[in-house]
Amino acid sequence: GGLQKYLIETIGSAFSDKAVTALAQRFDGHAKEGYKFHSVFHVTQPGCLGIGQGTATYLAVYVKDE
Repeated sequence: GGLQKYLIETIGSAFSDKAVTALAQRFDGHAKEGYKFHSVFHVTQPGCLGIGQGTATYLAVYVKDE
């Protein structure tokens, strides 16, 4: 025991009411697999081919004890 497994997914940055509900359902789905929500952090993903305007988004991090 003692090992932790991480799951990271892009969750975007704009949330309508419908998107918030969908996000909660994703969290529920990960919880059923044993993952606990850990944190969210803001990143900028590069544009196509590393040029152009980057896209600001958020990554959700979940952790599961193995």
